[in-house]
Amino acid sequence: MKQPLALAIASLALAPATTALAQPLTREELKAALAQRDQQIAAMEKRIAALEAEHERVAAPTPIQTAANPPPAVAPSAATVANAAETGTANDDVALQALSRGLVQRGLLLLAPWSFELTPSLSYSHSQTQGLTLVDTAQGVSIVDSQRRRDDDAEAGLSGRLGLPWRSQIQVTVPFDWRRDEAALGDGTDVAHSQTHLGDIQVELSHQFLVEKGWIPDLIGAVAWRAPTGRSLYQVPVAAIANGSGTNQLTGRLTALKTVDPLVVFSTLSYTQSFNYREPVGEVHDGNAIDFQLGGLLAVSPETSLSFTFDQQFKGHTSVNGTRIQGSDGVAAIAELGLDQVLSSRTLLDITLGFGLSNDAPDYSVMVSLPIRLR
Repeated sequence: MKQPLALAIASLALAPATTALAQPLTREELKAALAQRDQQIAAMEKRIAALEAEHERVAAPTPIQTAANPPPAVAPSAATVANAAETGTANDDVALQALSRGLVQRGLLLLAPWSFELTPSLSYSHSQTQGLTLVDTAQGVSIVDSQRRRDDDAEAGLSGRLGLPWRSQIQVTVPFDWRRDEAALGDGTDVAHSQTHLGDIQVELSHQFLVEKGWIPDLIGAVAWRAPTGRSLYQVPVAAIANGSGTNQLTGRLTALKTVDPLVVFSTLSYTQSFNYREPVGEVHDGNAIDFQLGGLLAVSPETSLSFTFDQQFKGHTSVNGTRIQGSDGVAAIAELGLDQVLSSRTLLDITLGFGLSNDAPDYSVMVSLPIRLR
């Protein structure tokens, strides 16, 4: 639009010169021609300004149009979430989306200072094995019989996490367990044990040491203390229904997080140290454990994200009075699939399914949690 008008103005500007070249003009005629040219240029400039204002008015949406036709929702990119983590004060829209909330739920992103989140959860796991075992008959004779063993574990938990200054966070978790162990023999004998009790309470302090920049990932470190508030295997009829370690445990964890749009990938390495404790059998030391996790999260939309995790734990031997108990060590490997769905502006639904990949892991598990952002 502007180019034709500009050409017209230029033509008018050159018109007197062209006329002057065609025939000689007097001084008065030249003044009159220049005055007429100036009037035409001023009129065209006003016309251009009016047309530009009209164009901007038509292009801008009215409030009614904006409400009736909102812009389509776009899933937050991994880079957007990473930038929110870097600033430590992400805007509310990003901080409350499914990807950000899922990262916080898994300990991969820390809350902004003085933000508070309360998370009730419910989980269930099941294991079943079948094989041969030695049993004593009523006459006191040991025989070989088939046995099917079934273990069920249901846990209700409540976690509270609070964002602290200097890219830090504190979290307290209180679990409450119901466990049941059932052994059925081939002769029809069925023996079951169960218990319901408070589990081991855990307090964790996290800090973000590095912020992602270029090839450098986010780096989060955490230290957790686990108190022996549950019942250990020496306080229950069978070890399968023990829901506590029986001793204080200290865990150190290091997590690296990297954005590879549209994914957020992470890797976690942790080490758990168990302290010695006294039992009637003597001085007991539970095996220390090393845990490795590798996974990723994908934002499907602002309200939905998916996650996948591979978790493997190596547990050392338990010893009594310095003597190792053979068979007390183990390797547990689990594959997990997760779904995060925003239910409201402050509430997230997190569902995680786990599938055991080794004999020491549950056959399957399911956990449902409801993180609620209160502040």
